[in-house]
Amino acid sequence: MTAHLAILLLGEHVADVERTRAGSLRLTYTRRALRDGGTPLSLSLPREGGSFVGERVATYLWGLLPESPEALAAIRRTHGADPRDPLSLLDAIGLDCAGAVQFCDPERLESDDLRPPWQLDVATPGEVEERLSQMRLDEEASWTMREQHWSLGGTQAKLTLHRREDAWFWPLGGAPSTHVVKPGVRTVRSQALIEHVTTRAAELLGLAVAHAEYLDFASERAVVSTRFDRPLVDGAVARAHQEDLCQALGVREKYEEDGGPTAGDIARLLRESAATALAADRNVRAFADGLLYNALVAAPDAHARNYAVLLDGDAVTLAPMYDVATGLAYDPPPGRDRELAMSVGGSTRADALTRSRIRELAEDLRLEVDHLEDRVRSLASGLPEAFRTALAEVEDWDGSVTELRSRLLPRVDEAADATARLA
Repeated sequence: MTAHLAILLLGEHVADVERTRAGSLRLTYTRRALRDGGTPLSLSLPREGGSFVGERVATYLWGLLPESPEALAAIRRTHGADPRDPLSLLDAIGLDCAGAVQFCDPERLESDDLRPPWQLDVATPGEVEERLSQMRLDEEASWTMREQHWSLGGTQAKLTLHRREDAWFWPLGGAPSTHVVKPGVRTVRSQALIEHVTTRAAELLGLAVAHAEYLDFASERAVVSTRFDRPLVDGAVARAHQEDLCQALGVREKYEEDGGPTAGDIARLLRESAATALAADRNVRAFADGLLYNALVAAPDAHARNYAVLLDGDAVTLAPMYDVATGLAYDPPPGRDRELAMSVGGSTRADALTRSRIRELAEDLRLEVDHLEDRVRSLASGLPEAFRTALAEVEDWDGSVTELRSRLLPRVDEAADATARLA
């Protein structure tokens, strides 16, 4: 059982995490990190706190790891890690995590894996095709290869790539990936295409969203998302620090109905953590846009782990939306309404946003009712054209676009019309 790991942030050793004799997890910032200040690992683990023990540490660490039991079991098979122990898992796959954080054995702090020049292997279309096919056909397929040591949260199968100009590479060791590639949820028809189209429609509406493409790797198609935490700095890929909002709030559960964060909880965090009142207002308004868009498109999985903040010193900025996928393309379970993961205006029903719901949401977010009503009308009026454009941009060599268009667009039109009236 792994007992102690060093934590790097932006390439600097800033903290250590260890297991106490009682079995709890203790995270302690280094003396240098406490002296110099700077970006915290998490809003729930501020540097001035010095040392933390228990649940908030566990919540932060587990938030960096896959949630899928199958993915965790694959890490055990591939790397020999204990799927029940976050330290063991991060020892195996913690060299490239979400944000700018890395984990390693303290004796490996000088390892070449932790700094450039990075290890990259050419990824041919056929190799990517093979990996995607394995994931599409087998839910137990590993997300990583033996030479890879990256970790991302979530339940969806995924792989990562590093792009240089028009070439794709496998990131090895601690090399930063630049793109996340997903074949889509196995049990939902055309799910990867649905996510791409929903994301692209949001982009066309002017919302801050991670850029996505729907790409062919030989015979396999996948949604490919550009990582917003991997900016180019002087022509080289760098890391920017981020965390999801469950980590930021120190809350393990992601769904509101299970005790996870509410919209009001997130708005309060964004206001309290911002360095200025202007930044706070900007973050809350951007969060409101995300909430409204996810409600309009009946996105069933827009929980707190699918919102994030970028951290840079004392600056806190709401990250672009990601993992956005409409639920309008398929029918809800028999006898049930479409549901949202996070309530909007006191209801999780994914039907028309009424004036009463908008008023309650305005109170929760401490925003003007008129502003939210204007945003709802603007988004709803542009929604049908945005989805039509997003679908038209995708090459339809396999007929999937035509099939999706026929079942999705009438429901998008209906949802937009119902909401635009704001009854």
